[in-house]
Amino acid sequence: MTDYTLMKGVDKLYYALVTQDDADAYAAGTPVPLAPLKLAVQTPDSNTKVEYYDNQPMFNFNSVGETKIKVNITNLPLDVQAEILGQVYDAANESYYEGGATPPDIALGWRAKNSDGTYTLFWFFKGKFALFEEENATETDTPDPKGLSVEFTAVRTVYQFALDGSITDSAKRRISRKQSDVAAWFDAVRVPVVGSPASFTVTPSPADGASSVVVSVNITLTFSNPLAGNAENGIVLTTAAGAVKACARTINAARTVVTLDPTTNMAASTTYLVIIPGVTSVYGQTLADTVIDFATA
Repeated sequence: MTDYTLMKGVDKLYYALVTQDDADAYAAGTPVPLAPLKLAVQTPDSNTKVEYYDNQPMFNFNSVGETKIKVNITNLPLDVQAEILGQVYDAANESYYEGGATPPDIALGWRAKNSDGTYTLFWFFKGKFALFEEENATETDTPDPKGLSVEFTAVRTVYQFALDGSITDSAKRRISRKQSDVAAWFDAVRVPVVGSPASFTVTPSPADGASSVVVSVNITLTFSNPLAGNAENGIVLTTAAGAVKACARTINAARTVVTLDPTTNMAASTTYLVIIPGVTSVYGQTLADTVIDFATA
């Protein structure tokens, strides 16, 4: 892309629920489309204070707080409204009930089209939607359709990311103009990464092809990069004949180690398969469908 462009379009408004943001880790669910997007306006809260000494301005202090994001969109399905505002949706009656619930933390992303045909890509890592104004008007001989104007307040994460080789800090948003990011930008919330992320691999225990494995053992899968969203939910343990073995599935706070704990011991002298269907990392990498086999003692 050229060094200087204008933005001439906007689309692909996505959101994901933030499932963890603390000193140990940041994690968010798999992004899903929110609504067709007409306009996105970002307004950061910035304050400046100038201190005078010797009868002149000598020190200039600046602070940046939250960012208000106004998005103009179409109307939202009621179940989506309930999810982003922390309210209740009754699927049986197709009804939305508004009470005093607290909106969940959400990550918000979209892309803007540049005048040279490339894209500028955005992810805000954490924020909340506010209850929004809805306008209903009588129909006249002049069409006057009404969408929604929704406000999202973005703040910095608690978790501190490695932002480059020497800086570790919390973060509010990521903006990318790297065009190779476009294809996978919405596969996961694209958290900060220094340089290029490590190749995406998995190391199983028991190892692939292992034999004489103890029937009571837990299976662990260690990934080189954190998993995106709920990617771990598709991982299953089966017999070679295809019978699914019930397991408790857990993942560590860093989202790099998945543990399968069979609810009962595995059968003796039996071949088992761990099936990992195309999981995705937080950096947008996808691991090819993988099958790991081992035999019990």
